[in-house]
Amino acid sequence: MHSEPNNQDRHPDIRQVAPDGSLSTAGILVSDVSPRITEWVPGLLDELLPSSVRTLREYIAHTDPGILSDGRYGSLVGKMQADTLGVTHREWGSTTDTWSDDEAEAVEYLHSLFNRAVKYHDQSTDELSNYHQQREKNIDTALTKIGTGKGPLNGGLEALAKGPVALHSEFDEAPQPITLILDGQSWTDLDDRSTGVRALAAIAVLGSAFDVRLVISPGLDQHLRRRYSTWYDTHLGLTESADRSTQETVATAGRSSATTRRRAWEVLQELPEDSGRLRLLGNLPVDGSRDYRDLKQDDEIGVTPGTVGRYVLDLEELGLASIDRSGQYNSASLTSLGQLAVEEFLTADYRTVHPSQSRLQTALTPTPQSDAGTVYRAQASTEGGEGTPPTATAEEWMAATGSPTNGDSYVQWLNGPSEILDAWGMHHRYAAGRRNRGVNLVDDRLAKFDDGRISYLSCFDDDLLVMSQWGGPLPTLGRIAGALLSDKALSKILTPSALGDEFEAIDDAIVEKLDEKAGDIIRWGHQIGWFSEDEEQYDDWKDRIGSVRSLCLKKVGELTNSDDIEARTELFRDLHGLIASATQLYYAIGVDVTINIRMPDTGMLIRDEKRLDDFLNFARYTVPKQSVYGIHSGYRMLLEDREEKLKKRLPYDVDRSDPAMHLTASWVFSGPTMTDLKPEIEQAIEREASEIREAIADGTEAAPVMEIPVQISNTYTATRELVEEFATAKGYEVSHRGDIHERNDDLERLVRLFLRVLGTTDRPHRACPSDVAEAMLHIARSTQTFDFIGIRDIAYGLSQLPADRLLPELPPTATKLLKTLLDADEPMGRSEIIEAAEISGSSYDRYINELAAWDIIEPTESEGRRRWEAHLEPWWSPQSHREEPFGEPEPDTAIIDAEFARDIGSRVLCHYITHYDLPELEEVYMSGLAPISPDDDIEALFGRHRRLSRWWAFLWGAYADQGEIESAEAATASETAVRIGQLPESVDQQSLDECESMSISPV
Repeated sequence: MHSEPNNQDRHPDIRQVAPDGSLSTAGILVSDVSPRITEWVPGLLDELLPSSVRTLREYIAHTDPGILSDGRYGSLVGKMQADTLGVTHREWGSTTDTWSDDEAEAVEYLHSLFNRAVKYHDQSTDELSNYHQQREKNIDTALTKIGTGKGPLNGGLEALAKGPVALHSEFDEAPQPITLILDGQSWTDLDDRSTGVRALAAIAVLGSAFDVRLVISPGLDQHLRRRYSTWYDTHLGLTESADRSTQETVATAGRSSATTRRRAWEVLQELPEDSGRLRLLGNLPVDGSRDYRDLKQDDEIGVTPGTVGRYVLDLEELGLASIDRSGQYNSASLTSLGQLAVEEFLTADYRTVHPSQSRLQTALTPTPQSDAGTVYRAQASTEGGEGTPPTATAEEWMAATGSPTNGDSYVQWLNGPSEILDAWGMHHRYAAGRRNRGVNLVDDRLAKFDDGRISYLSCFDDDLLVMSQWGGPLPTLGRIAGALLSDKALSKILTPSALGDEFEAIDDAIVEKLDEKAGDIIRWGHQIGWFSEDEEQYDDWKDRIGSVRSLCLKKVGELTNSDDIEARTELFRDLHGLIASATQLYYAIGVDVTINIRMPDTGMLIRDEKRLDDFLNFARYTVPKQSVYGIHSGYRMLLEDREEKLKKRLPYDVDRSDPAMHLTASWVFSGPTMTDLKPEIEQAIEREASEIREAIADGTEAAPVMEIPVQISNTYTATRELVEEFATAKGYEVSHRGDIHERNDDLERLVRLFLRVLGTTDRPHRACPSDVAEAMLHIARSTQTFDFIGIRDIAYGLSQLPADRLLPELPPTATKLLKTLLDADEPMGRSEIIEAAEISGSSYDRYINELAAWDIIEPTESEGRRRWEAHLEPWWSPQSHREEPFGEPEPDTAIIDAEFARDIGSRVLCHYITHYDLPELEEVYMSGLAPISPDDDIEALFGRHRRLSRWWAFLWGAYADQGEIESAEAATASETAVRIGQLPESVDQQSLDECESMSISPV
């Protein structure tokens, strides 16, 4: 007799089985499992079908055996779909209105399975009429396509989870074993990562009810660990013991049982998806709490202020949130159950996902705040980018902005295309260009936004990043102001708890010391605009600043191409005032602001003097306005010359021990050749020095000086700092595994590898900071030692960059070939490389020997075939510890009988002499100039031959001595920052009480 299901001791699992031929024949075995679930899930479900039918019949016999004879199972289906599938809608006729496709397909599965188990179980096919034979065949076909996208309603994985998986999870007394033999080639050759994600999701779903055993080759194991590292850690790296269950994920391992997970899911079902309670729950931080007053202002929650308190009480009653009533303002935080619910079962757009599906989804797209510790929840979805492919690069994702014409927001939370380049990863990738609080110039190849009006916003750990595309001075100012004071920023960052209901949280210590009220400090100290006594309440200020912002942005559209100089001038002043007011507020609450202005085509500035002047004037007039000295606006202290404005200031003293202002915003200007504009940008900002007030210039009035560094962020020093920052943040040491070397030597070696691979012929000493940061992000998520970062780690990180970022001077087909080998887990042959790299056979033949000559790919022999594998540090590099080449040179280049010394001369020159008929090289080689080193003679030699010159950065990064690096650095760095103003020797301090002769009176 069938007993009641008892799942307390069940331990379904996903585990790896060694492919040694000793597989158990128990359970279901599926071979050649590819990333395409339509190729293997139907076969698996077909194998499982007899067991599913048997399980259902046993349940029917135990519950209502009369059904097996009379065939009337309707009432039992309704009970099972609610109790087992978790589908609560009872009326079949309302399926299209109330159920998702996945839920409807799961219900259809249950109906079909009942039909199969009751009507077609005891009769042989031969006894059935033609109609019923076809009907039985159709039912079987439908039952084996559930959840593949090819089922009755094209349902996805949730249909699989709520259909057959839920059935066996509920009624199997012990998990059935399922052995999946993964097809290595189809997985490693897969270009579309999302297809692999979907297959792994299916495996995770199965793992919630079955003991899934994966047979994986060592090469594929390494591939899965790298490409799907979080999934691997969750389901394979953490399943070493037989009793570990996939009920735990990375986020919840050790703290959530199956019962707790089920409880979290069940509680969420009591909150309808269109309920503001779900949005409220999703906007509570995973760590920390939020005041009611902030929640009421949060536009993403989108409920009336009066309902927030009631909704929080509802969440408290369900055990999802707790309320702190001890302070002046009530605050809400997530309970452990609420954290589990948000992290695993709530999507970025506030929909719930089934536990089986969430297991993979959570592992592949972890919430950024779990790593970054931010108090600002950056949702994982961005309004733009609908058409962006799943395998998009960072730049492709950025460029796919969407359009406000189609309903997308003008300001969007910054997000990314992958588990590495998620919201947090993209923030750090693009913030890497900021090397100081001033102006940072970055050479970077940028993709043009689909809609240049879009700006991105990101905030982690009190670090705010705004990204806008250059569109001329007026539109760009509008975009920056619109982002800094957007509804998103006001909802998450410039909140009542950060500023105070009456702005009392700003400079509270100074308020007490000066005996001034907060409103006066904001008006006459920080010089924040549009802040009269009517705006001293947060709600009033928010309404006012929102209205001003909207009005200014409307005028931007009207005046961008207008000839009305007076109106344009007034709008420039307003936008400068808005931006300066915003950065003062961020500075006052301790949020660092970085504004990244992207210019995909810097050549347009160089070609057009008018456009260049517009850009330089933008830097000249905008950058100095973002400054502060204590509570005082730096611009108002130093550069303002309007009499009525000067009268509206608070008294100040200049501290001789600290005479420099602070900047309230850092600037990053990025574009293909942006660093070439460094002298012009410095000169433009220096011109502001001539605009300081006469009283300050002649020493009558004292004022702090303003220092604005203008720095190139692609340099050796900047790259070194980035590597150290990422290593320190993750607690790594910098070392070469297996060798003992000084830390500085190891660090230099790693930095040189970045220069060799990312540098260009005219900039061999520079690496794009965004690329360096992206590579380090990959390392941080994939390294297995957790102690040291070595050459292999850097090489791996670089190999994860898009092909066009590697050795950028080489033709695209050459870098595709190289990247294909870098990505490969095992050596590859000619046909495999051509197919995986998507290049022609002639392209392969053209570049394979050139890459081999430079010794970054190595030939091997396997089963009588030549195969290749890749390296990024050649043996001849002075930093390498290898004593001989990776492989023998190609036979047709051995035209010179020479010993291969520790230099690249023999192999490289033999290759170019042989293949390209360059007699000058042969003459140079035979005259004894080899070995090659980057001195003037060799640089000139390389410069005369394009095929050689495109390798110059690769060579320079290896051989340049420290003196050459320092010389290159000095050529691009200023000795001092741009200085505006001076501190008179005769004046130690200046107060407004002593300035009556200048017609300046206290407020």
